[in-house]
Amino acid sequence: MKAWKRFFFSGGVKAEISGHDKERFFNIAAQREFKILEISGDEEGRVSFWTTAEDYKRMKPVVKKAGVRLFLREKYGLPFFLYRNRKRKLLAAGAMSFFLMLYGLSFFIWDISFEGNLRFTDEMLLHYMETLPVVCGMRKSEISCEALEGEIRNQFTEITWVSAEIRGTRLIIHVKENEALLAPVEADKTPCDLAAGKDGVITRCVVRNGFLAVKAGDEVKAGDLLVDGTIPIYDDSETLVNSHEIHADGEIYAKTVHTIQKRLPLTYTVKARTGKKRHGVFFKAFGRTFYFLTPSYGEETWELVTEEAQLKIFEDFYLPVYGGTITAYEYVPYENAWTREEVLGVCGRYVEEYMEKLTQKGIQILGNDGKINESESGWTITGTVTVVEDIAKEVPVPEKHEENQTVDEHN
Repeated sequence: MKAWKRFFFSGGVKAEISGHDKERFFNIAAQREFKILEISGDEEGRVSFWTTAEDYKRMKPVVKKAGVRLFLREKYGLPFFLYRNRKRKLLAAGAMSFFLMLYGLSFFIWDISFEGNLRFTDEMLLHYMETLPVVCGMRKSEISCEALEGEIRNQFTEITWVSAEIRGTRLIIHVKENEALLAPVEADKTPCDLAAGKDGVITRCVVRNGFLAVKAGDEVKAGDLLVDGTIPIYDDSETLVNSHEIHADGEIYAKTVHTIQKRLPLTYTVKARTGKKRHGVFFKAFGRTFYFLTPSYGEETWELVTEEAQLKIFEDFYLPVYGGTITAYEYVPYENAWTREEVLGVCGRYVEEYMEKLTQKGIQILGNDGKINESESGWTITGTVTVVEDIAKEVPVPEKHEENQTVDEHN
């Protein structure tokens, strides 16, 4: 650390000596345990060093005894600063008000952050905490970390561990999500059938409970029975005497077609930047925002791009003050007509995004096709995606099974 930094609170001076017995001066100073740092000399034989204000006053007898001359070159430190500004009452009042304001702000929460969350985003967790409510600007005394931990665990069952702590003006919430498989849910035993959820051609069947009513290659319509949840019971003469309803279970895979459609107007707006820029800054505090941007002349159109950061004094002492920079880009808007090549590009991207969503759901994609049509009102993008997916959905057992069962029992 530099010598002048060490003397900030006690006050330090930079002194200079000249003469023939400078060595004797330093020897006597060492015997009297004066604090001397950063000794340096120049070509003219002068030697400078840093010392405390108190030791500088005690050096006068040593200077006289050694026969050298002592000069004061610089003063540094808080004592000298306060002495120079002793008549500036407004400055002292402003400094005191500043520290009092910091002290008052230290009783509130000005930043809420999460650590360890992967499945749940910060926005989702913050939105839930607003309903409690736990928000920035609350007094620390109004927040119970133990109660908050319990609320989060009860709301989000996938979160197995929560730890909330208050550090400085921050509320930090550490979470741990369940990485293992969840406990198996008790199987639903409500009687039901499996019916087709959409039109398709059966490709593969996996049945765990129930009687399969279709086979690979069959073409089915939405609502057709796929797996029967009613088990018939026959006697030795193969006569139906009773039936038993169960919860049908299985996967029935079929080749289906998804149809997608998107409309575009004949033209779109283009923002052509001219190259002109304007720069500025903004400050936001307690819900108010102040902008300082270089003025513009004329009727230009500008696009604003901002970068924002929250003010903090220490690592955990955040303040309700935000600041950032503003960059304004001048542009000229005009309408541009879609070309067929551009619309084809939009069509391709739209179909790819749709297929990506299907892939994330585990659906097998066989192929896709897209086409565009132009009309007086605009462009129409139509696409089809051929997939193999499970089309089975649970439906209640029809009443006819109950009626048949009653008749059979009567017979």
